[in-house]
Amino acid sequence: MRKIATTATLAALLLTAAAPAFAADEVFGHSAYYTAWAIAEQGYNVASVEQWGTNIKATIVDAQGHLSVKIFDPDTLALVG
Repeated sequence: MRKIATTATLAALLLTAAAPAFAADEVFGHSAYYTAWAIAEQGYNVASVEQWGTNIKATIVDAQGHLSVKIFDPDTLALVG
């Protein structure tokens, strides 16, 4: 019985610790996965995306493997600037 209680407690702790990670995985109301996919459809190799002020900040990998940051409009996903 004690083993079941310990397992249940551990599972509850893991779920509550993971909840903020899932909540932070949104970019302007869309999942970060969807946002990265939509930007990748424009020909970019997207490593990550995040909400950055009023824009989307995407980390892009070029053909040589170098990382760069590009800023996109959250409504149109057009490159800003």
